[in-house]
Amino acid sequence: MTVRILLFTCSLFCVIPVFAQMERTVYQHFEVDSAQSIALDIVGFTYPQLHVWAGNTILTEANIQVWDATPEVVQELIKTGRYAFEAEKTGDSLRIFTKVRKREDIKMFGMRTKCVEQTTVKIFIPDIYEWDPAEWAPDQTGQPKHLRRKQQ
Repeated sequence: MTVRILLFTCSLFCVIPVFAQMERTVYQHFEVDSAQSIALDIVGFTYPQLHVWAGNTILTEANIQVWDATPEVVQELIKTGRYAFEAEKTGDSLRIFTKVRKREDIKMFGMRTKCVEQTTVKIFIPDIYEWDPAEWAPDQTGQPKHLRRKQQ
């Protein structure tokens, strides 16, 4: 009986860190102004999806899922710009690109394996632009996409 009580007492003081899947969504928007062409140079996202809307900006919705990480780690990754996009305008062209081009593995202190990460991105573009559907095929992931303003 004393052995059971001793084992129970010891198990109360043994703390095993358990991490769950953390999920966050990050939004960014970019003004298109009078841009005639837009280059979307988005790398590092598993499933880029294109959606058309009646807005006058480009909206990106990055969904981040990280397994075996703490909420603080995921928040720090977002804060450092791991999933951020930047834009640069040259004449009548706009380029939107991934800020961090190569992502290092996420590894928690004291863990032997890396954290599993899955990132998806939805891009909402104004309905005044047209695109080539072949550029959005699954085998074109990681390749730049081009949008052109529709002729009126």
